[in-house]
Parts: sequence; C-alpha cells; structure tokens
Amino acid sequence: MSFDSYSLLRRSAFIGLTRSSGQAAVEFTLTFLLLLVVAWIPADFGLAFYTGQLAQNAAREGARIAAADSTLLEGTTSCVMPSCTGNIFKETAARLSPALLPAATISLALDPDTGTNCNRMVTVAVSGTYNFFFYRLLSWFGVSANHNTPITRQTGMRWEAQSGC
Repeated sequence: MSFDSYSLLRRSAFIGLTRSSGQAAVEFTLTFLLLLVVAWIPADFGLAFYTGQLAQNAAREGARIAAADSTLLEGTTSCVMPSCTGNIFKETAARLSPALLPAATISLALDPDTGTNCNRMVTVAVSGTYNFFFYRLLSWFGVSANHNTPITRQTGMRWEAQSGC
C-alpha cells in the first residue's frame, strides 16, 4: 500500500466519523429524554409522599395548638388556604406548601360536651389535591391520565380546657 492510498484511507475514515456526529446527537437526545422520564417519575411520587408528610405535620401542629386553646367552641369550622384566619388555622397553614397542596382545606372539630367523661377531643384535618407533574406532562402529548390525587391527614388530641376535669 502506497503512502497516497494510506492517506486517502485515513481521510475517508475521518470523514465517516464527522458524518456520524449528527447521529450521536440524536441518540443522545433520545437517551437523555428516556433517562429524564425514568428519573422524574420516582421524584414526582417522592414529592407526593413528602406532601402527605407535610399535611400530617401541619395537622399535628394544629391539633397541638388547639388542644391548649381554652376559647374553642363546639362544632366544626374550616377554612380554605390562603384565606385562613385565626391562630390555629394560620399556624396550620404556615406548615403547608401552597405550591404542593394548592387550595388545601383545614378543618377544626371539637367534640360536644357530654358531661360524663373528660375525653373531649379536638381534631384538626388537612385535605387537598396533589397534582402529579409527570401526568400533566403526558396529557400535553395526548395521553389521558388522572394526575390528581387527594391527600387527607388528620390528628386528634384531648382538649385540655375541659371543666371539672
């Protein structure tokens, strides 16, 4: 093999590599999108689980504050975030993320006074709807999927301001 044919062979191999760079970019893009989907699905479910934990902690903190409040009235009251007023509702709402649980409802219930025991309970419930981002993304591409899931957490504690106890 002469020097010229060797040079020509090297040059044609180099040209073949440069022509396949477009193919590599397409393969990288497709692989990257697949890896992005594989990574986002567990992250989205993790955010839903985290939102449930936030709701549980908010309900627990609201019940803790309500259990020590001597000015509560019997019955059930509720508010929808972000228009919550009152100390118990504000403190409960402060522990929720409006981005993860938009328009959450916070309910406060005090058991009626039966007079027979000292076990009146105060219950704080937090409920809302978590929107899965990945399913919304799929709906943009025409795939029909339910992307909302309800999250409801509640905590009950013994009301400390019971008379005669």
